[in-house]
Amino acid sequence: MVTWTAQKDDWLRSLYPDTPNRTIAKVLNCSYLAVKNRATTLGLKKDPGYMASKPGCFRPGQTSWNKGLSYQPGGRTAENQFKPGHKPQTWVPVGTESVDKDGYLKLKISDDRAVPSRYNWKFVHVMKWEEYHGQPVPPKHIVRLKDGDKRNFERENLVLVSMAENAILNKFFAMKNPPEGGFDVLLNLARIKLATTKRKREMA
Repeated sequence: MVTWTAQKDDWLRSLYPDTPNRTIAKVLNCSYLAVKNRATTLGLKKDPGYMASKPGCFRPGQTSWNKGLSYQPGGRTAENQFKPGHKPQTWVPVGTESVDKDGYLKLKISDDRAVPSRYNWKFVHVMKWEEYHGQPVPPKHIVRLKDGDKRNFERENLVLVSMAENAILNKFFAMKNPPEGGFDVLLNLARIKLATTKRKREMA
């Protein structure tokens, strides 16, 4: 902590307009931040001519002090760094099955480290739908399981719905384990609600 006396304030007032703050800090034997805060308290400003010189900025042709130097970390950093070909502790081979936090089964389909790890996995129920229909899931659509059983990948249990339909189902017609045929009824209700909302907007 620095004790600001009347004399130090006078020195600061005389130096601040056209002297770098770090130089002032050395002269007054205090920190850069102390100079900056005290100047703010006293309402001091840098001289426009001084600021026009862009102090602290690189000038055309100026060379950085660290040009051509590579960063060399200290300590045991080098021996603890990942080596080429090293696999993290959480790595698993392609073909591994896993269950996500919501209970859905997923399969590791690739080991591409150039993309986020989640893109190396695919949900099994989505893969099954694509296998049955011979095409990828269209954009803005998802595959749902009609009976809520996250291990029932039978063709008739997998249904393609739009994200808008899925949002309505989750918000208004959520049912964890619907009875047989119940999901189709809920999906139709969701579609009616979407159509009604669209019609109201068109008539507004």
